[in-house]
Amino acid sequence: MRSLTKIYRPRRVIFLILGPALCLNMQMELRHLRYFVAVAELLNFRRAAEKLHIAQSPLSHQVRQLEDELEVQLFARTKRRVYLTHAGTIFYEDARAILEKSLAAQERARRGAQGEEGSLTVGYLTSMASSHFSRIIKTFQQHFPRVRLVLNDLVPDAILKGLLDGTVDVGFMRGVLETEDLAVLQVWQEHLVVALPTSHRLAHKRQVRVGDLRKESFIMVPDKGAMGWNDLIRELCRSGGFTPTVAAEANQMQAVSWLVHVGLGIAIIPASLQGLRRRHVIYRRLFGSTTVPGMMVWHKDNDSPILQRFHELVVEATKTAPVG
Repeated sequence: MRSLTKIYRPRRVIFLILGPALCLNMQMELRHLRYFVAVAELLNFRRAAEKLHIAQSPLSHQVRQLEDELEVQLFARTKRRVYLTHAGTIFYEDARAILEKSLAAQERARRGAQGEEGSLTVGYLTSMASSHFSRIIKTFQQHFPRVRLVLNDLVPDAILKGLLDGTVDVGFMRGVLETEDLAVLQVWQEHLVVALPTSHRLAHKRQVRVGDLRKESFIMVPDKGAMGWNDLIRELCRSGGFTPTVAAEANQMQAVSWLVHVGLGIAIIPASLQGLRRRHVIYRRLFGSTTVPGMMVWHKDNDSPILQRFHELVVEATKTAPVG
């Protein structure tokens, strides 16, 4: 156990000392408690003074001052020995607990300032919970085990709202941001795939061209909150010479995949969604299509040291991020 008599510099604080024999408000310095604990542990003023690197006379004076303030005798003194009174024994337990709490508070504050303790709220799209995202989360937890990660599966609008009102520290999403208050880091790229019913006429192909989808019924997310995703799909279809016919909508990408499963149509989705296994759905690479970026987003005014640590780790992970 670390000695509590060496690690505390004087600080003026107000304590509520609670114990079987004591219950009072008092103003004192941690130095008084440190001095008292040193004498209580060694039961020798000379040796305690040497341990504290002070003269014996000031030490004795400080202990007397503490006793006067408490109006309690903490030590019984004879010519041959010093020992704790009953009140002193009880006070020792409380004094040591206060010093230990003070040390713990100092250490937690230091870790907090260095981004090593606290919490970080992460908002993410289920469709972005790829292996790369999982590696980022796992690596951060391994490096900063004292940081509590709060992971919230949210729709894009909820992530943006959370980032702006401070309930979300960092978001992982796709699309076009329309606010200047947010900072963006591209963390990976994904190919596009076509989700098809297993009985579909194109199911036998290894990859599908956009033009092959000319007569298909599309399943998409609603334009509101799509953050430009639907614009990307429509632009792809225009490059293939047609405008997509929307047969159904679902508010999240994983729900889009489910509607393909029940046979309502086909969908163009990010490759990471292939991890959502559906019994009646197969996925085929969309030939010649561009990749789409996955983004880490945070508020520019968020100066959390934990967020800074997380950002540094994501920047490093991005250097080796594969294209999905």
